[in-house]
Amino acid sequence: MMDIASLATAIRLHEDASALVLDYDRLESGDFPAHKAFFQNDREAMLASVRQRADRRPFFLYFFMKMAVDAYAEYRLREIPDEVYFETFSDIRIWSEVCKATFGEYGIEESGWLQEHVRLALFRLGRLQFQPIPLDRDLIVGDRKFAKGDLVLNVHIPAGEPLEPQAALASFAQARAFFRGVPPVFVCHSWLLYPGLDQLLDPASNIMQFQRLFAIYEVDEASRQAEERIFGALQADPAAYDASTGLQRRAKARLVAGGKLGAGLGIFAHH
Repeated sequence: MMDIASLATAIRLHEDASALVLDYDRLESGDFPAHKAFFQNDREAMLASVRQRADRRPFFLYFFMKMAVDAYAEYRLREIPDEVYFETFSDIRIWSEVCKATFGEYGIEESGWLQEHVRLALFRLGRLQFQPIPLDRDLIVGDRKFAKGDLVLNVHIPAGEPLEPQAALASFAQARAFFRGVPPVFVCHSWLLYPGLDQLLDPASNIMQFQRLFAIYEVDEASRQAEERIFGALQADPAAYDASTGLQRRAKARLVAGGKLGAGLGIFAHH
């Protein structure tokens, strides 16, 4: 069995966030089955309705913790190790801390994102997260062809520890073993794959080593994910960014000069 307190301890949820979730559970646990049924029947409508609540962020933290607790039974049924369960749901802690830093309260703003975890549609395996998806286009990379609709693994890079090359490669190897029915073909849409980063970062940096694993097949110049990740929050005027690290200073100078910091879409076929 799993419960909120055990999960909170295992994922190192802040004690104030844990107390908040337990308070909600005392007050709202009778309504939880109805919320869960609504989510299972029409996820988008349920999330949209909760977003109208004044307490939407703390409520979503409670809701996703409860859903994560309930997901444990399915993890056991599928014989997925506890380590993968706790690593996957540690994202709740990461996003609750982002919420605290951004909005001044523990909660979840990224409600659309965390629905993937509780539906067992996304798993964290070591440093990286993986999500089976159909490829959205035909691709030719070198001498290999990939067809639209082929099942591939979408890669996400959670915030936190450095993206060390060996840790990334170990994650890809874990994913190959974990998703036995899915070819070891990985796609990623991230600021880390933006080609312009080679002008800001050392070629030996972790990010550039990760980027070189992928064949970049599209550049998303409109994405502002890089700014968000590098500076913490978006500013309308790049001159307003605080720049204390070398990367921040170089990124700010590029933006102030009218340059772009977008994202890249890439594909990597693991051998």
